[in-house]
Formats: sequence, C-alpha cells, structure tokens
Amino acid sequence: MDNIYIINNEKFKSIYFSINFTSNANKKEMSENAVLASILSKSCEKYKTEKEIQEYLYSLYGSNFNIGVEKFGDLYNIEFRGECINENYLPEKTDVVNDVLEFMYNIIFKPDLKDGSFNQEIVNREKENIINKIKEIKDDKLRFGIRKMEELMCKDEPFATSVYGDEEEVGEITNKDLVDRYKKLLNDSCVTVVISGNLKGYDDIKDRVSSIFSNKLKSYIEYKEFNYNIKKEHQKEVVEEKLDTTQSILAYGLRLKDITMEDFYVLNVYNAILGGTPSSKLFQNFRERESLAYTVRSRYYRYKDMIIIYAGIEKENYEKAKKVLEKQITDIKLGDISDEEFNASKQSIISDLKEWNDSKIALSKMYISNMFATKTNTVTLDEMIERVNKVTKEDIINIAKKVEIEKIFFLGGELSA
Repeated sequence: MDNIYIINNEKFKSIYFSINFTSNANKKEMSENAVLASILSKSCEKYKTEKEIQEYLYSLYGSNFNIGVEKFGDLYNIEFRGECINENYLPEKTDVVNDVLEFMYNIIFKPDLKDGSFNQEIVNREKENIINKIKEIKDDKLRFGIRKMEELMCKDEPFATSVYGDEEEVGEITNKDLVDRYKKLLNDSCVTVVISGNLKGYDDIKDRVSSIFSNKLKSYIEYKEFNYNIKKEHQKEVVEEKLDTTQSILAYGLRLKDITMEDFYVLNVYNAILGGTPSSKLFQNFRERESLAYTVRSRYYRYKDMIIIYAGIEKENYEKAKKVLEKQITDIKLGDISDEEFNASKQSIISDLKEWNDSKIALSKMYISNMFATKTNTVTLDEMIERVNKVTKEDIINIAKKVEIEKIFFLGGELSA
C-alpha cells in the first residue's frame, strides 16, 4: 500500500497509528460526519459499549484509541487514532501491535449495525452530544467571536461550518443518513495512514497493516487531487451583534491577497510578529501598553489565505481599540519591526517546531497537514525550521502589503461590569 507513511523515532516508547479519511463536505455532510465519528468511537460489532472498549484497551497494556474530526480548509477529515507500547518496553516483549490494529479494523469496518441500522439509542445520544458541543462554542464568547468571523470571512464556503456541523442539520439527521454517510466515508474518501513513534523491531509494520486491513484502506482518491477553491470576491463590512455580557469581543478578519504556497513560512513569521506570540505587537502594545484587552491574539489560517485577530475588550474602548489594533497592522507594512520583535517571533516558531519532535501525534499531524497543503509528502521538520530561519524583514514587509482588513466583528458588552 502506497498510502502508508512512516515516521520512525526511537526516543519514544510507543507507536501511534493515524488512519485518516478525508473528503470534500458541505454543511449537511459535516454534521453527519461529526455524529458518525462520535457513534463509531463508542461501539462496534465486537465491543458493544464504551466500557467493553476501555476494558479491552486496558488489557493491551493501556493502549489508547479515539476518533478526532478536523478541517483542512474546506476538506473534512475523520482520524482514527490508536497508540500502544513498543514490545521492547513490555514484560517478556509482549507484542500488542497486531491486537491494536485488529481492534481499529473492527471499529472502522465492523460497526454495531442491526438490520442495516445503527443502535437508535446511541444515535440519539450522540446527536445530543454533538449539539451540546456546538452550544458550548456559543457559550464561550471568545470562541464564538472567532467562529463568527470564520463564518463572515468564508460565507457560502464549507469552512464556514463548525467542525461539529450545524445544530439544525444535526437535529434532522436520521439513522439512514448515518448509514449512507458511513458507506460514503469508506468509498469516497482519500485514505491516509501515518505511523509514528518507536518502530524498532517493526520493519514489517507496513506488511502488518496491509495484512490486517487487506485492501480496505486502499485510497481511490489521492491527496494531490484536492483543489482549494478560495473565493476571489469578498466584501468589506463591519458587523455588530448585541449580547448581554460585561465583556465585548472585537475580531478582525484580514484577507491575504495573491498568496502562493511559498509564502507559508513568511506568513507564519508575520503572524507571530502581529499577534501570535507574547512578544508580538498586539500583545505588547494593545494589551500591555494600552491595557485594552484581557486577551488578544492573531491566528493564521493556512488553507484559507486569511488571518483572524480576536480580543476581549471593554465596550467603551471600542474606537480606541480599533485605532491601536489597526496601527499595528500599518506599522508592519511600514517596516516598523524591531530586531527584538523579529528575532523573538522566529525563535518562538522554531521552538514550537522543535517541540513537535517530542510528540508522536504532533509529528503525524504535521506530516498529513503538509501533504494536503503542499501536495508533497517529502517536507521534513528540519526543512521547515530552515525555511523559517531564512525569512527576512524584507519578506515580512512585502507580505504585509498583501494584507487587507476585510471584516470587523464586534460582539456584546451590553451589561455593566
């Protein structure tokens, strides 16, 4: 199988298996995917309950399993995650790798179906769990402000939908919808397997996966086939929403114009200088010097050519906050970047990258993210660090000229403190 990728690092004691099913998805499909992933994580034909699953994993020397959902821009990814200890660190060199792989096979390909349907009680429960997760975002005003800006910046694009889907869509999902979505998951997804961790003694790991899963992990869509359709036409607007809160949320949506794949590393440093680190302009000037926010940060969206700034402020500081915030954006365009800001931002990114090397999960996520973003599976951690090191102030100034303020969102602050 040519869709199995290996990251061997013997400083770890365990092995991490990441089996990914990635596809295009609309609001309805995202909602179904979120509920389906939740259902599949709770039971299968062989292990009917969460308790049975946990007891079995515990018997495999505390092996772990869960299912995660995420978005790569407009693509939706369901990740089946398993982890177990390398036999060299177990009593009498007990090998549990095949047991974990067979368990994952059962979860993915032998769900708990009766007469072609999922257990309706579990369906109802997991639909409610997903709806609660969507509501939790609304209850956290900062997260809600970010989510709202994502919706404004990506209107009518799949990315505008939460990773958990849409509350109304989730409520309308039927058992048949989920069975149909399950079949499409298996047949219409790009399947990517990443195995990271200590593979000493497991030179045959690809053969083991191929043997246990047979040809069922064959991918009929290659990751290189996905295109990212970023809209060219966007309207500038200011959106205000009243809410009975003492604190207000101010968010800015910045559009990145004419960005290429090569700009990725420069944009990471730009974002770090703007608001991605404690040494950033927003943190030092907006928060510390002007005391305008209890929190302020910027986030670069690799797949969507945008940056979102979010801050928690007092309502009476709204106009001043906008002025100070916009000055930081302008200052970078004018080249007002100190050596301290520049060097600290680059060092922060490099430190984060080096930390990834201490995590099997982070290495796996880095690998698959780079695959879908760059259309290649050869990008290494050392190469990423080298590319960050090569970024110059001139690069930052040039990229800053491609940054435009597109949306402003202001939420809440209707109550007195």
